[in-house]
Amino acid sequence: MSKTVISILTWLHVIGVAIWLGGQIVTAACVIPALRAVGNRTVWLDALEGFTRRFGRIGIAAMVVIVITGGAMVDPRLDQAENFGPNIYDARWGYIFVIKMALWAVMIALIGLHQFVFGPRQLELARATADADEDTAELRRVRITTIALSIAGLLMTLLVAGAGAFLGNHNFSMLPS
Repeated sequence: MSKTVISILTWLHVIGVAIWLGGQIVTAACVIPALRAVGNRTVWLDALEGFTRRFGRIGIAAMVVIVITGGAMVDPRLDQAENFGPNIYDARWGYIFVIKMALWAVMIALIGLHQFVFGPRQLELARATADADEDTAELRRVRITTIALSIAGLLMTLLVAGAGAFLGNHNFSMLPS
């Protein structure tokens, strides 16, 4: 694969990561606090549901780009790592790659639980108690779970990005282990 193609793949990969990571940070730091400031709970729940549906589509598209471009870049890197021996662990790259993929799998599981299980449940419970003066114990429990999943998912995303930075630094990753 030519260096030009690898550069284009890397560029697309970085854009996908920027959308994925940036979206998580903007959601947690800006969107959720801004929506909670809206006085009418039904209005902010409607806005939150609309936002998460739209961002979910963008996030999935970004992840597809990340997976396709990342997958396409593995083979040329394996060829480079094999310069140190037949085992990918003969270069640091192999260890970093395996760590990155394990972190990525944990990240996808955490975000999937948030997006498809606990997030919708929290929204359902919040809608059911929108007119109540106090949240139910179940809603508080689910909210704490979704917050924990969000924080853990963001942490995993940051760790995956960090591992990617180490993989991309061939002066470090392509040294013998």
